[in-house]
Amino acid sequence: MQKKRDDGIPVREACVKKWFLVMKLICVFTLFLLLKVSANGFSQKKISLDFEKASMLEIIQELRQQTGYKFFFNHNELKKVKDVSVKFVDEELEQVLDVLLGKVNLSYRIEQGVIIIVPGEVKNEEREVRIIGKVTDERKQPLPGVTVIVKGLTLGTSTDVNGRFSLTLPKMQNVSLLFSFIGMETQEVKYTGQDSIHVVLKEAAEQLDEVIVRTGYQNIDKRKLTSAVQTIKMDDIKVAGVNTIDQMLEGRIPGMIFMQNSGQVGAAPKLRIRGTSTVLGNREPLWVLDGVVLTDPVNVDPAQINDLDFVNLLGNAISGLNPNDIEQIDVLKDASATALYGAKAGNGVIVITTKKGKAGPPSVTYSGTGSFTRRPRYSDRAIYLMNSKERVDVSRELVERGVYYNNVDSWVGYEAVVQDYYNGAIDYKEYNRLVSYYETLNTDWFDIVCQDVFSHSHTLSLSGGSANIRYYASLGMSDENGAIKGENNKRYSTTLNLTANYERFTARFQLQGNVSSRNYNPSELGVLDYAYNMSRAVPAFNPDGSRYFYQRTSGSMPVYNFNVLNEMDNSGDKTKGSAINMQAHIGYSVIDDLKLEGTLSYAVSNTNQEIYFTKDTYYVHKLRADQTERNDMCPVGGELRKSDVRNTNWMARVQANYTKNVGNEGKHNVSGSAGLELNSQRYDGFNITRRGYHRDRGKLFSSVPQTYTGYYNQFMASANALGVITENLTNSVAWYAMAGYDYDNRYMVNLHIRGEASNLFGSRANDRMMPIWALSGRWNMKQDILKSVDWMDDMALRGSFGYQGNMLSNQTPNMIIRQETDYTGKYGEFHSKVAHYPNPDLRWEKTASTNLTLDFSLLKNKINGSVSWYYKKTRDAFLTKTISEINGITQYVVNSGTLVNKGIEVSLNFTPINRVGLDGGKRGFVWRIDPQLGQVLNELVNNAINNRNNVLRDEIEYTDMLTGDVDIAGEPLNTFYSYRFKGLSPVDGSPIFYGAEDELQEELSKKYNNMEREDVFLEVMERSGRREPYLQGGISNYFGYRNFGLSFNLAYSLGNKIRLLKLCTEYGTTNPHPSSNLRREFVNRWRKPGDENYTNIPALNTVAGAHSNPWWSSGTNMTHQIASNVYEMYDNSDIRVVSGNYLRLSSLSFRYNVDDRFCKKLGLKSAYINLTGTNLFTIAHKKLRGQDPTQSGSSPSVNLSVRPTYSCNLSITF
Repeated sequence: MQKKRDDGIPVREACVKKWFLVMKLICVFTLFLLLKVSANGFSQKKISLDFEKASMLEIIQELRQQTGYKFFFNHNELKKVKDVSVKFVDEELEQVLDVLLGKVNLSYRIEQGVIIIVPGEVKNEEREVRIIGKVTDERKQPLPGVTVIVKGLTLGTSTDVNGRFSLTLPKMQNVSLLFSFIGMETQEVKYTGQDSIHVVLKEAAEQLDEVIVRTGYQNIDKRKLTSAVQTIKMDDIKVAGVNTIDQMLEGRIPGMIFMQNSGQVGAAPKLRIRGTSTVLGNREPLWVLDGVVLTDPVNVDPAQINDLDFVNLLGNAISGLNPNDIEQIDVLKDASATALYGAKAGNGVIVITTKKGKAGPPSVTYSGTGSFTRRPRYSDRAIYLMNSKERVDVSRELVERGVYYNNVDSWVGYEAVVQDYYNGAIDYKEYNRLVSYYETLNTDWFDIVCQDVFSHSHTLSLSGGSANIRYYASLGMSDENGAIKGENNKRYSTTLNLTANYERFTARFQLQGNVSSRNYNPSELGVLDYAYNMSRAVPAFNPDGSRYFYQRTSGSMPVYNFNVLNEMDNSGDKTKGSAINMQAHIGYSVIDDLKLEGTLSYAVSNTNQEIYFTKDTYYVHKLRADQTERNDMCPVGGELRKSDVRNTNWMARVQANYTKNVGNEGKHNVSGSAGLELNSQRYDGFNITRRGYHRDRGKLFSSVPQTYTGYYNQFMASANALGVITENLTNSVAWYAMAGYDYDNRYMVNLHIRGEASNLFGSRANDRMMPIWALSGRWNMKQDILKSVDWMDDMALRGSFGYQGNMLSNQTPNMIIRQETDYTGKYGEFHSKVAHYPNPDLRWEKTASTNLTLDFSLLKNKINGSVSWYYKKTRDAFLTKTISEINGITQYVVNSGTLVNKGIEVSLNFTPINRVGLDGGKRGFVWRIDPQLGQVLNELVNNAINNRNNVLRDEIEYTDMLTGDVDIAGEPLNTFYSYRFKGLSPVDGSPIFYGAEDELQEELSKKYNNMEREDVFLEVMERSGRREPYLQGGISNYFGYRNFGLSFNLAYSLGNKIRLLKLCTEYGTTNPHPSSNLRREFVNRWRKPGDENYTNIPALNTVAGAHSNPWWSSGTNMTHQIASNVYEMYDNSDIRVVSGNYLRLSSLSFRYNVDDRFCKKLGLKSAYINLTGTNLFTIAHKKLRGQDPTQSGSSPSVNLSVRPTYSCNLSITF
């Protein structure tokens, strides 16, 4: 028998409008109205038919088209019916069916809006058969919602919450039932008259996780999810050429802010889930691997990791994971989802689920990727710099105007030629030749310090097993080279997952290990910054090909011959790491309703870092100062900094799970879990800096003569030279519980609670314990009031409310005094320092979180999605207060702030076209589009530190305002301020600013001296915006036809502001040093009076000392310094602030799946080849002039922008 395919019931235009009103207002009353309209539709249908000797199938097909109703019938039975002739004009459907089916001895009945055609005799109960049964999985757990269909018929039902079903059908021979469930293998069972049927469905490993949300403590059917969790399959976001999971998340998770501030290899992005809930604590999310919390290999101070300009090259908790070993990622957002992880989960949780073995014969998969990364070029839009001729023109103008160069460290290029000519070292002919040479030199510094590179990665995996034991093992290797020469990131990884189940026992063992090495140029070298700021009129090589060294000096230092390649060859930053994670899990079903589980994990990581500079580097040259015995800090050899860190963690967890169906019909389901968790983390670190290092002599150290008093009295007495040992041991115990109730798969309520204590509160026991709890619920409206709305496949409303807590790890109720290394002979004791000031009144930082989510699926799953609204309010937020130095410290942490984060998230999935499978194969065309949107509005509401004004800290510097490091009530965190540009002086083209005018000196200085520091800053500056975006998302598209697939992902970011890269140099003037380059926009500088009407680019500073000591600078008649000079003000003024909005083509991929027939000939199960490009282009504000939106002028140096990469990936399975 053939199963007829149905078309959905069309809905009137009014109903559609009502539906969109539901989407906007989430109005239950409108839904009832929809239901009523749908229910009344049957009797209102008017039918017109005119057939002459037509088959019943033809007539029913016409009824389908006119009414849009679904028909269930036995295809073969209708073929047996003789042809009939009918004619109806504007008759009601009921009348038509009664007459039409009565002619051929057929009848019909209506169930849930579906017309079921049956033989007339079926109405007699003695001719009907009732089949009952139960469906469970391999672990004997009941499966609700399993579809049960009579093979060959369109009759069917589904199981209830207890996995039970009943089905009434005509008495017939050879009845077979088909049982299907998402994530399970479809099973056919013959009915032979038995009283009941017990069916056990097996997992289909390739489909199971499509409906399972994994939180680490629970595996939840997505249809019963009450929390805010975003689930993504790794195969949906995996991008060839990207070797870490976090970099694949851009634009994929609504409500997650993704910030990548550097394109250096291995640089970790900054992630924010639903905003920022803490000011002083770590703002990064918590990473969890298969239910066990991961920790970063090296502890980094929260203030540093939260700094938007900090480039994290040390790696994070997931840097060692191979993306090819990952099956699924679940992002937990609200209090209900994160409650069981306690205080450490206040910033959200990202749960990673690794691949498990699939039952069946052994399957081996190889995946290899080769990638090409393009280096920066002067032709790039992002490199808006002068060429040699433009730079020489600036130097010529400076020389012709007789400009005095201040504190020049290098006489090179045009200025060096002029000096030689004035000194008589060269004649005029040679002068002209050299000037022409420098004008056309155009040294490509990006080619000298950067490179186009090839990277590759490989993974070999083995999977298989039986129904009782399954295994997955893999070996991975990644060799990723950086666009900056000398930078490389290698990683070797292995994974082993064993899963076993026998009767009532289940067990799982996991081993994951990795070894890595990272090579960088030391940050002190600033290689990319050097290339960006170095004049192209300076050579890197001599005409004979040897390296060109130019002289650099500073203050009283002797002259040093500098070449950047020499610096790169004689310095390095090398980090080696290794990590191993082991997990063992065992479960035992005491009875069908009660299961006990135990988990034990152990993890250890080692990180060893060496940063070195040989004696042939400018860094060591500066340490030597004037090379006198009194001031020389490195008399012999070079410097080696060594850091060794060992991080050890173990966790033990026991948990009991109970579930029970109660009531006569089993519609009431109650569940509960309770557990106890022990955690221990030990952090051991050792840091030391040694000098006299000879790397070229077997890495030996030489002694320093005792006559170098400065070296011994200053450097050798420092903690860095003596070595710093760090030992931290953190033990914790926590209890948690979960309780849930489910009625008829329609209404669900869950309660999550966790209690954990902190000894950071001293004797205040009532403050030590803070229970973290959350209450959540779900209403499956499709299973309730929307059953008959056929164009709506699913509709559910979720909501949650809960509390989370946070505590700073560096606070203590007790005074901690640390002995320093310097010894005083006067008192016969070592000096001491206050390491931690007692803080007994510190309380938990508490966050209340509310979430509402509407899930929907429409038009036969062509439109799927969810819309969420959330509101998070943090009270007693930790803030710093400046106190008197008499206490031994200058800052003190108090509970004083209130933070609010709120926003809307939209996740959609459209399938406009899906013809796959309609022809019986995979040759159809499919188009999917997945828009994602997440809004995060952050605000610091109030505080209690400073009652005089809104500024939270008593002692701040003007630079804090410029970089967004001041927390101001009523403003988002990371709000930064800028000087108010007034224009250019018509006299000399220098910049002028409101609140700093020379003609108002007397009035303003008197006013400012009577104001508080913060008030002065707010007077001369204005709010520019927030540095973090408030809206991010992505748009993914997939087109598939036959064996071909094309996909691309667009990522967008809105709401933040950035500074343009600095135009005026660090020397406090627009005049560049001979070795420095300028941005090309400086070509349009002020040159003569009147130009101020056409340009805002300052003129060259032609008067020695002009503007170097303004009236408002420190040390004059001003109490509070507002800037160091007008050129610093210019680079940090409002006209140098632009929108950071962008739209990026983050990935474009073409895939070809090798034909199955060809694979079979080669002995392969499957194979595909994938061509991918990442970061191909970015659309941003035109005022950026190509500057990448990830490059901020607030950063102390220019960072490498995210580079375009082109990859080819081959995957074969055999």
